[in-house]
Amino acid sequence: MIRYAVAIALVGAPLAALSAAQLDQGPPRWMANIARKQHVVMNGVPLPYSAARDPSPDTTAKLRRGMVLFDRHCAACHGWSGKGTGPDAIDLVPAPADLEWLARTPKNKANPYIYWSIAEGGQEFGSEMPAFKRTLAKKDIWALTAYLRTGMPHRSP
Repeated sequence: MIRYAVAIALVGAPLAALSAAQLDQGPPRWMANIARKQHVVMNGVPLPYSAARDPSPDTTAKLRRGMVLFDRHCAACHGWSGKGTGPDAIDLVPAPADLEWLARTPKNKANPYIYWSIAEGGQEFGSEMPAFKRTLAKKDIWALTAYLRTGMPHRSP
């Protein structure tokens, strides 16, 4: 009986410590993604982003620019297919958003949401997604938006 109690203590203590450590890590990996979507459901996309409209047509050159920008700024976290499984994603809590659903969302709803998400980043929602409004031109954010809306047809080279 004593050996059994010692065995439980030896196994149980590390498991309890591991559980406690996981509780200290902050919100679950998906929490920021849900928080952003819930914010939009409850409040809509913030002004002035809710009225934002892309002034240029979705040309081949624009989509190619969006692909290059995605590869440079987004793929490391979101992955080549946009599923949130890039090589840097494993260390991020919460996990990067799965972007695939954006291609199936009506353009008039998706474009302001995407533009806002890229421009403002995720700090407000506890995410490490950087804000790009000061580092990318508006036309580049629109090119990324258009590329995401196509379903990101580019795959890993």
